[in-house]
Amino acid sequence: MRIDGNELAILQDQLDRAGRKEEAWQVKQEFLRRVREAGDHCPCPEACPHHGNCFECVTIHRGHRDHLPMCLWDMVNERLAALSHITEGTLHAYEARQAEQAACTGCAGCQTPDA
Repeated sequence: MRIDGNELAILQDQLDRAGRKEEAWQVKQEFLRRVREAGDHCPCPEACPHHGNCFECVTIHRGHRDHLPMCLWDMVNERLAALSHITEGTLHAYEARQAEQAACTGCAGCQTPDA
C-alpha cells in the first residue's frame, strides 16, 4: 500500500477543507483501516526497535529534534525543492560555495576576501 500521496488521504483532506467533516472522517477511517491491514509500511532500512511503530518513532524524533524520520524525507524534500526553484534551483551551488568558503585557509591565490 502506498501511504505517501494516497488517494484516500488526499480525498479526506479535500473533504475536510470543504467543510464536509463527517464524510472526511469516514474516508480517514477507511484510509487508516487499509494502512493497518497492509502491515509493515515503514520505509526506513534500519532495524531499530521502533521500526513500523510511527507513534514511538515520531515521538522520539520530536524529542531529540536532531533530524526527521525517514518516512518524512520525501515530503520535506519535495517542499524544499519547490522553494529552491524560487532562486532558479541554485541551492546546491550555494551549499557548494559555502563549503568551499568554510574550507578556505586564506592562501595567496584565494579570491575570498577576509578569509
